[in-house]
Amino acid sequence: MGEGIRRIGLERSLLLMALAIAWAALPMMAHEAKGLGVANLVPASVYWGSNPASPMAAKPGDEGITLSVVVANAGDDFARDVEGILWLERPFWHRYRSSDEWIRAENVTRGAGDMPPGGTFTFRYILNIDPGAEEGVYRLRLELRYRSARELRAVSKSVYIDVPIWAGNVRIHRMLTVPAKIFPGDSQATLKVFVINSGQGGIRDLELRLGLEGPFRMASSSSDRAFLGTLQPNQIAEADFLIDIDEGAGPGNYSLPIYALSPNRPSSLIGRIQLTVAEKARFEILEISPSKVRAGDSGVTMAVRIRSAANVKAESVRVRLLAGNFFSGTLTDLIGTMNPGDVRTAFFTLDVDGKAVPQTYSMDLKFDWVQDGRYSLSDTIGIEVEVLPSLYPIVVALVLLGIVALAALMVLRRRRKRPSK
Repeated sequence: MGEGIRRIGLERSLLLMALAIAWAALPMMAHEAKGLGVANLVPASVYWGSNPASPMAAKPGDEGITLSVVVANAGDDFARDVEGILWLERPFWHRYRSSDEWIRAENVTRGAGDMPPGGTFTFRYILNIDPGAEEGVYRLRLELRYRSARELRAVSKSVYIDVPIWAGNVRIHRMLTVPAKIFPGDSQATLKVFVINSGQGGIRDLELRLGLEGPFRMASSSSDRAFLGTLQPNQIAEADFLIDIDEGAGPGNYSLPIYALSPNRPSSLIGRIQLTVAEKARFEILEISPSKVRAGDSGVTMAVRIRSAANVKAESVRVRLLAGNFFSGTLTDLIGTMNPGDVRTAFFTLDVDGKAVPQTYSMDLKFDWVQDGRYSLSDTIGIEVEVLPSLYPIVVALVLLGIVALAALMVLRRRRKRPSK
């Protein structure tokens, strides 16, 4: 009987003790239920680059690009000795140098030290992306290791972060030329090509190259290239190219390719531009009169018959005779408007230096005119003029011969008039 009473008393004491402990633990349990008193690290944001106000877009083939992962302490306790371990999967990779050789790492670890409640820290991982990676959003595992300051226990938790890869897609938007109409023989003509990035990712260090062929060539060294730098999604940029056009280029439409160049990626064709070369007025020389002059001639009128051989109209046509040092005079004539098939005659007044060596001289007829509102179009046609010996020595010799003959005749007459003895 007494033993049973003692047992009942002991059980009652133990029950009362358990109730007291449970009652004392209730505030602590409620405290933890509300997430208080412990550190709690969670990812807050992920972006490429180092500036959250101007994030970058990563694309296939990028190397040494920074992935920033912002982690926040959502608990009310300090997190000590925080580490963020990013586990890598294709197409992402990281390498480091050890003992003069490169080693490819499975993960990248970064330390953050201690993080106060409500604090944040940005882990920065330097990554590379395979050139053959496809566009899309990839999930990578981020392992967070730390110690809770109050409980001094090690915590390791894994979270997943979304990492996007967006490739840029540069396309030709429009094109124009300066001047608006180009002709055979033009030099330093400007091709303004506007391109747009229609992809979802930015393109860094973008350079465009114009594929020149046919009658087109560079106006100067590297004038077939244009560096645009970074092109963000939906951004339009202008690329200027300087070209020369052969004088013998036929009128019509030409197609020229445009290539995109960027580091770590091969050259790629982004499209072709259509370039129109307008027909240019042409002239033919029908007759030159006279085609022979003598050294020492002065005031010789030279007539040059000219025909318009093109299917376009040339206005304010001016012709200049580029004759060289032995020739002078009035060497320019304005022959006005010439329609297709028209014939005009240009007149020049030519003085020939008496010291000109008798031979055939090559000269140029330089044409300048206005066409379709475009000023200073020009063309040059070569001609030949023969210079004969001067008549001056012959005339002098004839005069001297005449004087001698006249003197002989006078002497002969005087002898006949003398009386005989």
